[in-house]
Amino acid sequence: MTADTNNAPPSAQSLLWKLAFLVVAAGYAVPVISTAYERTLEVTRQQRAQLIVQHRLWELHPDYAGTPQAWTRFASLLLTDRQLMTRVRTKYGELAEQIELDYRRDLFIAQAEVVLVAGAIWALPLAALYGIGVGVAVARRRRPVEPEKTESAPSSDSRYRP
Repeated sequence: MTADTNNAPPSAQSLLWKLAFLVVAAGYAVPVISTAYERTLEVTRQQRAQLIVQHRLWELHPDYAGTPQAWTRFASLLLTDRQLMTRVRTKYGELAEQIELDYRRDLFIAQAEVVLVAGAIWALPLAALYGIGVGVAVARRRRPVEPEKTESAPSSDSRYRP
C-alpha cells in the first residue's frame, strides 16, 4: 500500500515558503497601490482641466482677473466634479446631462487604465516568481530517489557459502 502524496499535509518548509511569498506580495503591493492612487488623482485632475478648457468654464466668472490657464489650474485642483457639473449645467442647461455622461465615461476609462496597469505591474513579477518556485518544487519532487545502499549480509556473501 502506497501513501497518497496529494493528501499529505503540507510540510513546515512548504508553509514557510507560502508565507514568505504572501509577505513579499503584500509588501510589493504597498508601493504599487500608492503610486496607482497618486496617478489616479493626477488623471482625475487632468480630466477636470480638460472639461474646464473644453467648455471654457472660466467665462462664468467674469469678475475673475486672472488668466484662463490659472483659473483652470486652480479650479481643477479645488473644485469637485459636482461643482464643475453645476457650472456646466448653468452654461448649457439640458445639454449638460450628455456632457456629464461623456465626462464620467472618459474619467472611468482613464482611471481604469491606471488601475489595470498597476495590477499588471504587481501581478506579472509575482506570477513569474511563483512560476519559478513551482518549477523548483516540481524539479525537487521529480529527482530520482537513489536506493539505499545496504551491506549484504554475510550469509549471502559467496565467501561464506559452502
